[in-house]
Amino acid sequence: MNFLKYFFRNTSEYFNFKIFGWQHITILFIGILGIISIIKRIAVNRKFERIVGIVLLSQQTILYTWYLLSGYNLLIEGLPLYHCRIAIILMGIGLLFNKSICRKLGSMWGLIGAIFALIYPSGLDPFVFPHITQFSFFIGHLFLLWGAVYCIFIECIKIDKKDFKTVIYFTNIYHIVVFILNHMIGSNYGFMRVSPIGIGNNLHPVVYGIVVMVIFNLLMILMNAFINRQKKSSEIVECLI
Repeated sequence: MNFLKYFFRNTSEYFNFKIFGWQHITILFIGILGIISIIKRIAVNRKFERIVGIVLLSQQTILYTWYLLSGYNLLIEGLPLYHCRIAIILMGIGLLFNKSICRKLGSMWGLIGAIFALIYPSGLDPFVFPHITQFSFFIGHLFLLWGAVYCIFIECIKIDKKDFKTVIYFTNIYHIVVFILNHMIGSNYGFMRVSPIGIGNNLHPVVYGIVVMVIFNLLMILMNAFINRQKKSSEIVECLI
């Protein structure tokens, strides 16, 4: 009971997670090992999809329940408005309920977001290990990464022109809404107000927001080209076999 109380505490302390320390390296190794296992050993499998979907949605449910009950920065940090949180929800719904567009959106946002978040975990809340937010952060991003790898490399999803338009519209509407919300309540969802790496923070807020949107749109274009190239390569291999 005492451990659970400590694990779910709401009194912040300080950020003590060392980037590229032994804990971080171990997590990255687990992530890479999972990717290799998925590519080498897993075929299209509904059981695997359901497991990943359940883990992702459960992780988000537990996290938001903690934010709600603890009252810790509920509006500023506790809403599902970060890129990866949205991608996790979309991927979870897509895999668990077999929703194609959710898989595609989740894969495009998720692969990029999960890789960046795991390599540079700047979004951790200021709590000393162990804490629910740390476990949630890494479990969510690891399973998001593995879900995206599965969809792209195993399921070989294809993003057609209609899907890509949906992704672009969704992405830009999200950024505009979050940009306005951040400046209304002082949050930093989607890092649309302050850069996590410090670059661009001296720019005018509107200019900075536009730059973030442009960069993200370029990343979506590259992801679209990558996913469709992967799909074509898979079709060629199937024909040769």
